[in-house]
Amino acid sequence: MKAAARPALLATSIAVLLALASCDRSRGGSTVGPAAEAAAGADALLAVPLGDVAGAAKNTVAIANPYGDSPEAVRQGEQLFVKMNCAGCHGYGATGGMGPNLTDPYWRYGGTPAMIFKSIYEGRPQGMPAWNPALPPEEIWKLVAYVESLGGGYRDSQTQAAIQGDRAGDNVAPEVARTLSTPPAASAPTARGSGESAPGVEARPDAAGPTPKGTP
Repeated sequence: MKAAARPALLATSIAVLLALASCDRSRGGSTVGPAAEAAAGADALLAVPLGDVAGAAKNTVAIANPYGDSPEAVRQGEQLFVKMNCAGCHGYGATGGMGPNLTDPYWRYGGTPAMIFKSIYEGRPQGMPAWNPALPPEEIWKLVAYVESLGGGYRDSQTQAAIQGDRAGDNVAPEVARTLSTPPAASAPTARGSGESAPGVEARPDAAGPTPKGTP
């Protein structure tokens, strides 16, 4: 190789290495670990249904948020909520706008961490876009951590309560109940709390409340 060609080859190699390093840093903007390990296995998330399981089987899939106990992840999730314009639909306090309120216990597609993740990752009808692959899974989990911090989500073990509400016949938001000819019970489900039911109201078995009559 001629001596004159060596500097040009060296400069090209350095440029390629810098470009690769830049691409690696550009993914996700995450500053809280873990990264790839943050996402539950795809098979496990796919196994989380959007409604009750048919037949006698119960929906028992419980997947915790890997960032659920991280204040820094909650802070970054809030920043993503604004940056990705989630606030444009759900409001800057996440109390609702064109999109539903994320601070109350009423969830059309379930309010456990995995269910919220799936709604963000896959999208939902009537306006909710799918954020995969625009956001990597670890960033979506941070959004979930922020939503959980608002108090309306359910624990990962409350899969049935998160879908149906933890009190029988009471899974309708107040603004919807006003439009019904026969309003449901006045009491609201308890999210991420003790799950205690009012006297005479039977709670679901996994809602952390009293066991329904006839349940072993």
